[in-house]
Amino acid sequence: MSFILPDSRLAHLMRHFGAHDLAGSYFLPEVFSTPAELVDFINAHPPTHSFDQGNGRMAFLYETSDKTIAGTCGLARREDVDAGSIIREQREGYTLEIGHVESLPFTHEFCVIADRCEDDFHIITAFPGGYARPFAQKSQPREEYELNKKFWEEHVLLKQKNSMQ
Repeated sequence: MSFILPDSRLAHLMRHFGAHDLAGSYFLPEVFSTPAELVDFINAHPPTHSFDQGNGRMAFLYETSDKTIAGTCGLARREDVDAGSIIREQREGYTLEIGHVESLPFTHEFCVIADRCEDDFHIITAFPGGYARPFAQKSQPREEYELNKKFWEEHVLLKQKNSMQ
């Protein structure tokens, strides 16, 4: 199994390399300074877990080889975030809820989402932290939609307060 990063996915993936001031998870540049370095790592190391998301899409969990911090985790359970710090934001047609926190927690885990294409996987995105379900979309099979909707009702993206504009 090998992973390929299509050019069409590079701009989205760059969000997790600090190229944008958006809520969510970021890789530390001293660990993975470019998406190419990340792709090299995942092609050289087996995942710790994998999840079938249906329709040929898979999620793979990885840990850095020596438990080095991979980045910051931009996801938390809603109950762990001060309700007064949560705002709603529109992004790519989704209404996201974002909790503003003093600092983002560090993690040695990261997740890669990819589509199976013949003998390899085409990366859709990757982000530090554990597995997060996809955003709920009405076009998803009903059971998947309900699971995704429930997940995002219980979780929020995180943004560090001093990064707010």
